[in-house]
Amino acid sequence: MKNIKRTIFSSIVFLFVWTGDTLAQNVPFPESNAVWKVSQTTIAGPIPFFVALCGDTVLGGNHYSQFVGLQVDSQLNITDSGFAGGLRNDGNAVYFKPFGSEPEYLLYDFNLQAGNVISLYSSALGEYIDRHVDSVKTQDLAGQPRKVIYFAPSENWMPAERWIEGIGSSYGPLGRGVEPFPDFGDQLLCFQHGTAYHNEYPIEDCRLPELPAECALTNAAPESIALEPLKITAQPNPSGPVSVRFVINQQQLPEQCNLKIYAANGKLLTSVAYAQPEMALPSGLVLHQGFYIATLESEGTERVLAHCTFVVGEP
Repeated sequence: MKNIKRTIFSSIVFLFVWTGDTLAQNVPFPESNAVWKVSQTTIAGPIPFFVALCGDTVLGGNHYSQFVGLQVDSQLNITDSGFAGGLRNDGNAVYFKPFGSEPEYLLYDFNLQAGNVISLYSSALGEYIDRHVDSVKTQDLAGQPRKVIYFAPSENWMPAERWIEGIGSSYGPLGRGVEPFPDFGDQLLCFQHGTAYHNEYPIEDCRLPELPAECALTNAAPESIALEPLKITAQPNPSGPVSVRFVINQQQLPEQCNLKIYAANGKLLTSVAYAQPEMALPSGLVLHQGFYIATLESEGTERVLAHCTFVVGEP
């Protein structure tokens, strides 16, 4: 009788472990019809924004899912979107190709185990960051067991980052690896892929916009997007004191940007938020004869994405 009980107990333990491992594996990263709400940390306070996977594209001859930023109104109706780059799965690895001239880089690797160290590229910082895997668990999230990878924070007061299989990072889908500071960084708020919904902070009401029906389609006649680097030009050049205009070579900017104009000595003369593909010189700014620099800068990271020089001649 004791042997029978021991056999039954061992079988139950084996079945529990085997079933748990099996259920926690192979939750693929979404390729379409997925939306995230993320909070961006700024010196002025947190700013929420939405990103989504919607549609296909071809970049450099490779097939990707389109990763887009969404603009919504007060009722969460989508009013506009901007292409940020392409995302593709390769087994348990996920790769991201930013829109523009930047190369593809590894976004996630869900093969990681406790004790592993992974070097992650951050396009926001323009450098690689080494992250140490503290532990790996199985958790029931968004309706099914998922592998969750916990990373050791660099400082005790830092929020621990975790990667959730099929969802992304607690720092947001693209913000992974970059620990948030008081005036920089992202935090995932909630996520939805079809009927699967995850709220990172369940005590908060986290609502998401409804994606259009075409976001559920994959491999639907992808449209090729040119990899022309982001450029800004001043027209005409040379120009008069108030006649100069600034033209960007892409109708959809990769992220929200500011137009900044500097004097030749580096003094900032003006900054215009929400840069558009074509902009006039801001009203009230009169440039004297001389040499100037115009930059297109990321609003989130202040990184210069494009720049040009121009000359103002005599009136």
